[in-house]
Amino acid sequence: MTTAPSTTRGPLSHIVDALRIDNHQLLVETLRYDPRYPNNNNNDEHHNTTNAGDADAAAGDHHHSAMDDAGIHSAAADAHSSASHRFTDSTTRQKLIFGSHNLRRTVLHQVIARRVAANFDEGDKSTNSSNNTDGTTKKSKKKNQNKSQAEEEEELMNELNDELLSVGGGGRCEIVKCSEVLSPIGDGSLLSSDGTGHSMLSSKPSNSNKGSNNPFEDTAFNNDDTVNSNSTDDNNDDDPTIITTYILRGGGFDIPSIASAALHRNRILSMSRYQQQQQQSSSLQYGDDHHHQMQQQQQQQSRLFRFVFLPRMTEMERLLMKELGVQDDIIVESGNVVVSNATTAASAGAISSSGGAGAVNSLESLPIDLIPLDDDVLSLELSGGGGGVESWSGTNNHNSESDRGGGIGSAAASAAASLRHSDVEGCEADVVDVVARSLLKLQLLNQGGGGGGGGVGGESDVGVIGRVLGLGPLATAVIDRMMYLRLEEERMDTQAEEEEEDEYEYDEEDGGDYNDDEILENTAVGVEAVESPSTAAGGSDSDNKHPPIQALLVIDRKVDLVTPMLTPLTYEGLIDDVLQIQVGGCVSVKKSIVEPEDQNEQQNQRTRDTNKDPKVLLPLNDSDPLYTEVRDKHVEVFGSFLQNQAKALKESHSQFTNRETARDLSEIHQFVKQIPVFTRNLRSLKNHIHIAELVKSAAEATSFRQRWQTERSMLESESQYDTLEDLIASGEPPYRWLRLFCLQSLTSNGIKATRYESLRKEVVQTYGFEFLMVLNDLEKAGFLRKRETFFMDSMATSYSTLRKSLNLINAEVDPSNPDDPAYVSSGYAPITVRWVQSAMRGFLGLDEALKELPSSGGSGSGRRWIDIEQKSPPESLVDALKQDRGPSLGVLAKKFNESTGRAGEQQERKPVLLVFYVGGITYMEVAALRFLSKRPSFPYAIICCTTEIVNGETLLRSLSC
Repeated sequence: MTTAPSTTRGPLSHIVDALRIDNHQLLVETLRYDPRYPNNNNNDEHHNTTNAGDADAAAGDHHHSAMDDAGIHSAAADAHSSASHRFTDSTTRQKLIFGSHNLRRTVLHQVIARRVAANFDEGDKSTNSSNNTDGTTKKSKKKNQNKSQAEEEEELMNELNDELLSVGGGGRCEIVKCSEVLSPIGDGSLLSSDGTGHSMLSSKPSNSNKGSNNPFEDTAFNNDDTVNSNSTDDNNDDDPTIITTYILRGGGFDIPSIASAALHRNRILSMSRYQQQQQQSSSLQYGDDHHHQMQQQQQQQSRLFRFVFLPRMTEMERLLMKELGVQDDIIVESGNVVVSNATTAASAGAISSSGGAGAVNSLESLPIDLIPLDDDVLSLELSGGGGGVESWSGTNNHNSESDRGGGIGSAAASAAASLRHSDVEGCEADVVDVVARSLLKLQLLNQGGGGGGGGVGGESDVGVIGRVLGLGPLATAVIDRMMYLRLEEERMDTQAEEEEEDEYEYDEEDGGDYNDDEILENTAVGVEAVESPSTAAGGSDSDNKHPPIQALLVIDRKVDLVTPMLTPLTYEGLIDDVLQIQVGGCVSVKKSIVEPEDQNEQQNQRTRDTNKDPKVLLPLNDSDPLYTEVRDKHVEVFGSFLQNQAKALKESHSQFTNRETARDLSEIHQFVKQIPVFTRNLRSLKNHIHIAELVKSAAEATSFRQRWQTERSMLESESQYDTLEDLIASGEPPYRWLRLFCLQSLTSNGIKATRYESLRKEVVQTYGFEFLMVLNDLEKAGFLRKRETFFMDSMATSYSTLRKSLNLINAEVDPSNPDDPAYVSSGYAPITVRWVQSAMRGFLGLDEALKELPSSGGSGSGRRWIDIEQKSPPESLVDALKQDRGPSLGVLAKKFNESTGRAGEQQERKPVLLVFYVGGITYMEVAALRFLSKRPSFPYAIICCTTEIVNGETLLRSLSC
């Protein structure tokens, strides 16, 4: 049946599974342990019993071997190091506060929920299942209906709490609240997660406290109705027994949220001190028991504030926290606890800060960077600033395009951070470092591929990607940093080996037993754990060996600023354009859209409650087999495709239920087993039919078609100034209009000065003076350019050179049966995708086009493009550039297939090309790269990596924060 789930996984499924397990375990282990108790405390009796009740013990042990022996810090490896300082109270309650809505969505839906996603390919299982980790069935209200967003998140937190409470030995940890997000304005206030945008520090008068001297009576600490929560204890900020854990975006990407976390902590302590003074005054007046007062003071002294930075805390962020009054009592790096500026409290065994008003502050790095969104898409999910409202559209009607215009500062601004961080704020080094470190992690995991990517005949470490190309200055800087980190790692390894040799000599003198062969054997076993996970299921190792990452292509987003400004015409791209796919790979829609009622019920419902229409959260990833098949279909095709799927599903059901056909017991039993799969597929089909109707109606609107025609004219290097003036006069949403304005500038080598000033004046008059700053930032980032020239607009430009050299326009492509990636926009192929195709031929005949790549004098070599080989021992980029270039990527893949006996084999046996977009990738480009990867004539299977997923609106909003 065509609707059956596909069992084909991506070529790097072993790496995807390892990342998912490790990310989840890292978070769980972080929440489980108490940083106030160092490893050498008196809790060693829990060392061997902590994992006894862990539902993921088997997977965790397997994962420890795979990740740790590969040299990667893993949560399973820290299970023993953190076991000695787990919470020792009977039950420890934690409250989670997130730095932004995007970060909260990523943690909930990609770190917590996706821990068992490795099993989604099994036909009788669903990643959105309602089963507990122990196999018992959770209570579900309506199995055949979509869960609301609140129900979905409540279930996720219940599952996390079940896992945290199942720890054997030591104390228990419980998450009591996770619905709050720090305000992006950095004032210490909080926002609710329901999208209402109510500030926890809003000045709301309290009649009950009127006339009191409490300076906090107007704050959220006394307003329970400002924040929605999944906990019965909303007003728990003043409870000293609850640990406050701030989960923040580190690496320098979200300074406002970090400042807001510090200010929020200071306000809690100020309120606590005020309440303590009130209690002391009351005890003197009414003669309360002195012991009760001392007990309250002791509880206050042991209060813990945890600041958890993903993926790491920088020195600048630590100094900022200190400047804001948050002493670094405890610093946790890679599972190691470092205590500073603190003394040991003998009574409780805790650490009391010298400057923290009796509270303990723990600054922790949580190395979760790469998030697998799909089997072929990995993302760092870098989201800056922002908390904002819950979604791009807030409370908008998804059918209303004008509602999505928005002003400056909405949540869409936080969807893309890296380009603004590097080009507008000038913090290129932060972006370069986090990308380079993620590439090192992938290369360490790549050793499970069964023969590294060191190139044919060349020396290379196992797992090291042998061939590396970079397009654009930021890509060059990333490769430079990656090679520098490899050199540093080699130096540290050499130093460690020398120290081990000294210890070995000492052990031999003392008669020590040091078996080097045994250590090497254990390491090999650990590598095999990732290398061939399906071998354990009875498969042959030779049949299941994964192809390695043979080549890496790093692309600077500034190489192609045109594509994000365009309107995509694939199903996934249109969903993002119309409904806005959220960070983490899901879409939030009103329940009435995917579960419409008949007219009578709908009228009755409107009469009962006109405002109640909950949102449901639909995952858009490879956990939905139907979505995997339809997501890259063209707008002209996906409607009929879904219709055929519905017919096939109906025929399959009616064929079995036909009473005239005799059925034996085995067939009936098989049908009963398939009922959950049928129900899931039917629900998925209904959801996508309703979403497709909504998306297609938007694509068939007159305004949509006019915008597409305007974009095509600009791509043909035609001027559309009159159209721009008409659109701004008709009230086009600002960022919709800015996309066309930037596209005109990018395809015409800038806007003529007179036209630019005229349009600039109209922008200010129509959208407000604050958009002057937006235009300035767009100029700084290279999206807009004022052209002081008297030549005609038809003069040759850098874009026109690329259009001709790379054959960007292919108007003859057939969307229903495409033979070219240009189908993704009905005739235009993304520039970056054409560069990927050209790399197969070694950029032959593209000397003029290569000269049009952006250049910079920033970090790295500042070159437009590089093509090098990584070797062993590692070397610097300067030394690598002195070597002769190897064969083209196409020739390299052919030699690899011949040397490994893979020539002529099936599609999944292709070597892997890792394409990393620094600055974000669009769904249009993802669809085009998937198209190439599936082509038999293309020599590689492509895996997409990116700093974030972007579109034109999110990219421009990020530059206008």
